[in-house]
Amino acid sequence: MKVIILLLLVKSVLSANILHIVPLGTRSHHIWNRVLALGLVEKGHNVTMITHTKEKGKFENFHVIILEGFFEKVHDSFTLDFLTETNEFLDVKKTYDFSLYSCEHDFSTEGFRTILNYPKDFIFDLIIIDITLGQCFYPLIERFGNPPIVAVTPFKLPPVFSHVFGNPLQAAFVPFYSTNYLDRMSFLQRIKNFVLTHFEVFYRKYFGLPAEYKLAKKYFAEDIRPFEEVERNMSILITSYDPILDFPMALPPNIIPAGGLHVQPVKPLPDDLKRIVDDAKHGLIVFTLGSYLRSDDLSSTKKSAILNAFAKLPQTIFWKFESEIENCPKNVIVRKWLPQNDLLGNPKAKLLITHGGALSTQEAMHHGVPLIVIPFFIDQHANGEKLVDRNMGKVLRYNDITSENLYAAVTEVTSNPMYTKNIKQLSQRFKEAPEGPLKRAVYWVEYVLRHGSLEYLNLASRDMWIYQAAGYDVIFGLLLGICLIYALLSFIFTCFRFIYNLIC
Repeated sequence: MKVIILLLLVKSVLSANILHIVPLGTRSHHIWNRVLALGLVEKGHNVTMITHTKEKGKFENFHVIILEGFFEKVHDSFTLDFLTETNEFLDVKKTYDFSLYSCEHDFSTEGFRTILNYPKDFIFDLIIIDITLGQCFYPLIERFGNPPIVAVTPFKLPPVFSHVFGNPLQAAFVPFYSTNYLDRMSFLQRIKNFVLTHFEVFYRKYFGLPAEYKLAKKYFAEDIRPFEEVERNMSILITSYDPILDFPMALPPNIIPAGGLHVQPVKPLPDDLKRIVDDAKHGLIVFTLGSYLRSDDLSSTKKSAILNAFAKLPQTIFWKFESEIENCPKNVIVRKWLPQNDLLGNPKAKLLITHGGALSTQEAMHHGVPLIVIPFFIDQHANGEKLVDRNMGKVLRYNDITSENLYAAVTEVTSNPMYTKNIKQLSQRFKEAPEGPLKRAVYWVEYVLRHGSLEYLNLASRDMWIYQAAGYDVIFGLLLGICLIYALLSFIFTCFRFIYNLIC
């Protein structure tokens, strides 16, 4: 009996009340964060999540506060043309415009008023916040007494977040996330990559953060802490980056890689899908544009081209399509929602056709399924090019989609064993890691719970200006010194020459 009581007391001590904030209105970010939250719930913690996605089931000790109405609103505001007609510099502006747009919506919701009206003395032992976008939610940290903070991002590791946590910018070999560059760039590519990397740091500091700070003051208080001060007090950053799935880069000890955290064990398929998969003699193909883009937003020309290409293929194709399709070929199965992870984990899976989002590509890599990427914006171009570089898939630009081009791409990837061989090798390497990414992420969250601020993990560069951390001031000083020495020697030489001419 005493042992049971002791165990209950230990569990009570270890159980924490955690607030998990997911400000960005995309279902993929919710999925990634939800897996982490439920991983903490399984360890006995109580998690309250602020998000945009409704929870279908009920879990003990997992509570969801919905920032309602965002997906319906954003679907009417952003089109595929808006996303594809862009460039890398404009992508940065659009990203922070989207973040501000999301903040303005979220602050008008009943869900936001719910969390704001929590009792003044309500205690959260720790706050997890997705810092990808939506820094306007930072004042909630102060609202609940400034507990320890764990930052997370499912957006791999953009240079700007490396900078926030003191990791020197590595623009020479870490491609900017919206380019299609590889880690070995030409001189001209490195120039552009350098400019883009520093441009976002500059834009975020002087335009993105100030705009959201100004908005947040209207809803919280005029004297809220500067956002950069809030970020400086974040203990660690857990990121969906992984050196096996992505290009390798140097990381400080306060940035924890947990790429593939969201990939779950394969579950049995629903009965209707299982029957279809069992009858798929030539294997199956999964086609989805992710949780944000909608297939029914494709132009009628593109839809017809895709269907014509699919009709020629022997495989069974599962297409996540949000409405009805007329004249659908018999081998094309349309569903508004698909259990993507479970389909990709099926031995008959031959190919994933995707927009190239980080989480979808990581799922395919985990299960060893080659890909065709149709990128639209931000990191999707880079994700596609990495797969092409490693011979694990192909990229087909949206504007290049024709029946012939799509059929040729699918036939190439499914008939050439090189693609499957390479991605299965990567899958094996990833699975042989000594610990899973979810276990690693949960461990570090609990580590922060036990020890509070992990100041001792910070590089000194976290408190330096960007030019100091990168050594630009040293380079400038050396060049200036060389120039001064050269000028001095030239002056001395000129004087000696003048004297010599006078004497002689």
